[in-house]
Amino acid sequence: MNQTTETLDPNGRDPGLVWRDGVPTSSRFDDVYFSRENGLAETAHVFLDGCRLPESWSETAGFTIAETGFGTGLNFLATWDLWRRHRPAGGVLHYLAVEGFPIAKSQLGDTLAAFPALATLATRLCDRYPDRPTAGFHRIWFDDDRVCLTLAIGEVADVLAATEARVDAWFLDGFAPSRNPAMWRPKVLREVARLSVPGARLASFTAAGQVRRDLADVGFDIAKRPGFGRKRDCIAGHWYGPPVSAQIAPWFMPPTARRPNRAAVVGAGIGGAALVSALRRRGIDTLWTDRHGRIGAEASGNPAGLMMARPTVDDSVQGGISGAAFRYAAAEAMSAGLAFGGNGILELATDDAAAEKFLALSAAGRLEPIAARPVDCAEASAMAGVRLDRPALWHSTGGWIDPRLWSLILAAGQRPARYDIARITRAPEGWALLDRSGRHLAEVGAVFIASAMGSAELLAGAALPLEAIRGQLTRIGETPTSRRLRACVAFGGYLSPAISGTHVAGATYTRDGFAPGAWPVPVRADDHRRTLSGMPPDLARLFPDGPSILGGRAAVRAVTPDRQPIAGPVCEAQALGETYGHLRTDARRREGGSPPYLQDIYALTGLGSRGLVTAPLMAELAVAQMLGEPWPIERAAAVAVHPNRFVVRALKRRRI
Repeated sequence: MNQTTETLDPNGRDPGLVWRDGVPTSSRFDDVYFSRENGLAETAHVFLDGCRLPESWSETAGFTIAETGFGTGLNFLATWDLWRRHRPAGGVLHYLAVEGFPIAKSQLGDTLAAFPALATLATRLCDRYPDRPTAGFHRIWFDDDRVCLTLAIGEVADVLAATEARVDAWFLDGFAPSRNPAMWRPKVLREVARLSVPGARLASFTAAGQVRRDLADVGFDIAKRPGFGRKRDCIAGHWYGPPVSAQIAPWFMPPTARRPNRAAVVGAGIGGAALVSALRRRGIDTLWTDRHGRIGAEASGNPAGLMMARPTVDDSVQGGISGAAFRYAAAEAMSAGLAFGGNGILELATDDAAAEKFLALSAAGRLEPIAARPVDCAEASAMAGVRLDRPALWHSTGGWIDPRLWSLILAAGQRPARYDIARITRAPEGWALLDRSGRHLAEVGAVFIASAMGSAELLAGAALPLEAIRGQLTRIGETPTSRRLRACVAFGGYLSPAISGTHVAGATYTRDGFAPGAWPVPVRADDHRRTLSGMPPDLARLFPDGPSILGGRAAVRAVTPDRQPIAGPVCEAQALGETYGHLRTDARRREGGSPPYLQDIYALTGLGSRGLVTAPLMAELAVAQMLGEPWPIERAAAVAVHPNRFVVRALKRRRI
């Protein structure tokens, strides 16, 4: 008996999951997801045994498996189960899976119910599987087992071409070549070779002659093996080269992968806390320092901040970074049990141009991935609980968050030492940290600088173009009318619902009239007036007798010229300019070798007013680059936040 669970959308990414004779099948490709005989045994024979697991990972601290065709997740679960039973001491497993036609979350549990031996892991996967498996990278950590799943959704050739990873083993799955030929094109297999480390293992259920020949053409030594069940043959082998040309420009090439015995994180704002989280997940001992000796002492200690994505109408890298960062931060917060406050966020259309932009975002398909949609005045008012006179963009999964609490959760109990780091110098074990008196505080193998404007001082030779921007929040007493406000409202500034009787409004954006390094930053009465005067009339009337100002808080943000964060390995600007000086005369010339990095020095700064959203993903990127792990975002996005981008742009524009 055949039972269809969802209708196939021929124009979308729905695989058309149906049940035929008790086996999940894609009606789009007219092929089964796993063997009718025994899907789990098939996975063990074809993929795990074919890639010689667990033997292949037995003596490594980090191992990366990549799969073409995530499907039901059965191969991942079987690998995870094997890893739990045979994990090397301190090991971290990365599992990078590409899927063009993801199964809906509502269907995933049913497809895995046939494997009771994997029930516990299946439940954990279903809990973390994306509610909206939209295009892009979805990174999911299972911390107890040090397993990281990166589910990359999109057309396989495009996704692999945009990926940076060092893959130790490949599972080539994804329906039969006769049913899904796009998955097995030479273009795809060239990317498989590009991403492979020397000796990388490969296994597949198919033994099709053309696939074997195409794999041989890109450097794989492939042999037939006995198949499983009704299949006569399957294949396995390894990659011996030659290397395939890198897709990335040389000045953005990652450094040589290293795993330090100990790392230091300088700065205890949201960026520092995110780095501590990323390093802890890999089991790396971390010294955390901050000049105040506490978490969120400066900008990350504000009472409330908005968590929302900022999409762009065009398919820009910047919009993609914002969406990916929000997706990751929201999933991490939810996994930690941290709920966002408010009934979503209503981004008011402050003029007709803004309203038209919201409609254009919707028409371009930029809103569905972030669960946002345009709403008219009536619907916006119903969501807000108060009358609003303008249409809005409703971010249904956004809300306000306590930045310090978010930082504390990311840090998972670790506290920073009170060290005011003034200099970092070479030392026998890597780098020495010195305070302002020149006192030697510690030696570590790697250093991550996440101290906002302090980053520019510590990395003076890198010439990071950080600008200090002063921001001030205003605390307003609730009124009987304002108490009805349920949603955060953004309008350039923002107003939160009442939090313990107090609304938070902000924030100002001031470039001068303050000392960037001084602390505390004084609160100004004129900034309170500026914030309140900028509030739209429909919000101002929530305070009929005028807002009652209860106080405020001011801090300094570090902002970059392109408003994108800085995340990644650092070079001295002079050495970088000398290495790629030819860009002054030929901006297209891709030569010069690897960048002259300051070995094991990384930056996470320039987060501006968006660090609550961007810091967790940017920390993942920086740590992954150090360790040679799969990057959590597409290459173009990583390039857009790379510290080297400013010097490279200046060279191409002949400004240095």
